[in-house]
Amino acid sequence: MYPIHRGNKSKRVQVNLSEAEFALLEALANLNGLQLATQLRYLVMNEALECLGVRDIHEFDAISVGDFGVAANLH
Repeated sequence: MYPIHRGNKSKRVQVNLSEAEFALLEALANLNGLQLATQLRYLVMNEALECLGVRDIHEFDAISVGDFGVAANLH
């Protein structure tokens, strides 16, 4: 089983990509030695945290994101 700090990642999304977009992301994952899904999750989470102006998920959990109308409770 996963350690508690990783949380249960049961939520899913679907993204439609062109062949070129898929090839680009696949090349990036291969370059970093990661599975494509892991690379995509890393990219998405980093972008989301940057857009919200927080350093990491723990900082996000500790604040209220009132400007966005979102309760800070991801896991």
